[in-house]
Amino acid sequence: MPCVAGFLRERASLIASATPGPEAARTLSDFSDRAVSALAEAALSTLSSPWTVLALGGWGAGRLLPRSDLDMLVVADAPPAELRAALRDVLYPLWDAGLTVGHQVRTRRDHERACRSDLETLTATLTGRVLCGDRVLGERLLAEVASGARKRSRALARELAQRQRPGSPYLLEPDLKVGAGGQRDLDEMTWLGSVLTGRPAGDPATLVAAGMVDAAEMEPLAGAGSLVTAARWEVHRLSPRAASTLTLELGAEGRVDTERVQQALADIHHILLRVRGRVSGRHTACDPHGVQPHPAALDGPALFALLDAGEPSLPALEEAAWAGMIDDLAPAFGELMTVRRPALTHQYTVGAHCLRTAALVSTLAVSRPEAARAAARVKDVRPLQVAAILHDVGKSQRAPGHAVRGAAAVETLGPRFGLSREQTHAAALLVREHLLLAETASGEDIHDEDVLLRASSRIPGPADLDALYLLTMADSLATGPGAWTAWHAALIGELSDRLRSALSDEVSGAGIVGHAEAVRAEALSRIRDLPDAAPLAAFVQRASLRYLAAVPADEVVRHATLAAAVSAAGLQDAFRTAVSPGPAPETWRVSVAARDRSGLFAAICGALSLSGLDIMGADAYDAHEGVAVDVFTVRSDTLATVDTATWSAFERHLSGALIDPGGLAARLAERQRHYPARTRVRTRVETRDSGVYATAIEVRAADRVGLLHDLALAFAQSGLRIAWARALTKDGVARDVFHVTDELGEPVDDPGVLGHVAMRIRERA
Repeated sequence: MPCVAGFLRERASLIASATPGPEAARTLSDFSDRAVSALAEAALSTLSSPWTVLALGGWGAGRLLPRSDLDMLVVADAPPAELRAALRDVLYPLWDAGLTVGHQVRTRRDHERACRSDLETLTATLTGRVLCGDRVLGERLLAEVASGARKRSRALARELAQRQRPGSPYLLEPDLKVGAGGQRDLDEMTWLGSVLTGRPAGDPATLVAAGMVDAAEMEPLAGAGSLVTAARWEVHRLSPRAASTLTLELGAEGRVDTERVQQALADIHHILLRVRGRVSGRHTACDPHGVQPHPAALDGPALFALLDAGEPSLPALEEAAWAGMIDDLAPAFGELMTVRRPALTHQYTVGAHCLRTAALVSTLAVSRPEAARAAARVKDVRPLQVAAILHDVGKSQRAPGHAVRGAAAVETLGPRFGLSREQTHAAALLVREHLLLAETASGEDIHDEDVLLRASSRIPGPADLDALYLLTMADSLATGPGAWTAWHAALIGELSDRLRSALSDEVSGAGIVGHAEAVRAEALSRIRDLPDAAPLAAFVQRASLRYLAAVPADEVVRHATLAAAVSAAGLQDAFRTAVSPGPAPETWRVSVAARDRSGLFAAICGALSLSGLDIMGADAYDAHEGVAVDVFTVRSDTLATVDTATWSAFERHLSGALIDPGGLAARLAERQRHYPARTRVRTRVETRDSGVYATAIEVRAADRVGLLHDLALAFAQSGLRIAWARALTKDGVARDVFHVTDELGEPVDDPGVLGHVAMRIRERA
């Protein structure tokens, strides 16, 4: 097998050193041609009848990649036994070399019949070419298959147009092979050109002769094909198998310009859609070749008409943006369609994300029940729609502060959309504050009056709050499936309700205090007739305003009962628990009263984790008579149903943890070995001033079993108390915020202490 050994050396050297692109793919195809032809000519020359070998599919088009299959067709009339013996000498050396070889053996007539009955066989053959053997036989077969396809061109065009094209060309992690804008879109145009002209083809250029593409489209199409081939080459080179998704990691590691690739995918996608329209006759011919020109711009009323239609208008919006038709309203918006700003949960390019947000925001009242009330109160939707389509235009620059830059842009561009001065100011406000609700809900204590007053000071009135709520929802939904979970929706909804109260005319900075005192009074009235009411009433009388503002009266009574039971037990390791439905579907609120001690919060977190529960939020309230009350919002972290067995296991684990914290840590470590982190990210610790009550420490780390336990233990070992925590996880990355105080209940501002706790957190995370 000297020819195979030499081929493998050439192949390995090329893959390691070649510049990714069509030339490398063509060279790899040439190497493969020579190796397979040498094997075939030596093995098949003994056949008693004429034969030929054809390269099909991507190999036939001269576009082999490092992990592509070698798809070949052997055409011969020789007896089966004779053929099998000869083919072994062709296929076995290639298989032994670790190559994937797809092969078919047919007579010429049989293959022509197969092409008439099977679309995949037909399309692979339309890009085929003769490798070796009887060239006249091979060329005749290819010509007859293409000619036969032309006779069925109308039906074949319809069948090709029904092909599934998953995803979007604007995905940050696109499928470069079968996804929208990928290689199969180029292949479809190549196949269409062959079907319409009746000639074999290796690229979409035949569409020009068929009158389906003009020169102005063919130039970017050819360049786009080269970029997609280069990107696919790199994905093959860097992946352990024949992958087709350009992940963020591969994009950063590879030798391709990802933003140019994104533009290439968009060009291929939109030109294919135009070609499909022309072929099906949906467009009226406006030139000798049937290529219809498109309008150059889209005015405000036409854009609003598309936005009013909601998500069904998204393809038209993307087409308009790609073609530069929105640029008169928002200069360079078309360029944003391929600007990549990867974030934790973003799935689309900046421009595509903005279009999705704008398409969603108009129909939230219909598609999302939780949005109906706010949508009904928004009397003028135009500022909201403009804010939605422009909310991330500030990301054209990589520097921080995109919301402020975007608001300034809206002030300039509003009149172009037909907005009045007042409407323009309203849209600019929404863009400037479009992160306010999401960031406050995920990183602040929304029961803290200072937090609410600071947030409400940035919103002029209830009408602006309703529009901001809708923009936040649409923005999150357009970001990706992990950005608007039931838990996140519950947090944003609760925050909006509290801000609405803070913005009402009846409230002048004392709304939460009044609410807390009302809860205290209601709880005391419920306790009055209970047996042993005195210790329960004492708990309520001494409860903090922050606690009472966050907890309903019935839960206050429950906590008072739990705390009294722990005090009466008189045991250091005594605790009591209560479980109730949480704020979102499939969530629960777990209340734990226990003797206050260092590491108590960590022990509860660890016990919950061992019980298969994921902690979404936590409140640690001040101890009363030495008894602390901690409240956790949890959901299942496994596929198992949460039932009474879950809560029994939790109490068992917590009892053991209070007696032997080291045993808890060992069991968590064992569970972590079985369930490692879902992703790998660099741990980041940030400290910020959160007011006069506590210091906020945000931790970003790979989510894993027991993470919250380990982080809480780091705080306890640093002498800090957790007053409140919010745990949010998206795409395997935890973004947990802890509001901490020192042992005296004061905020922590000593740089040495903060640096020490950050070091401990990084070690544990």
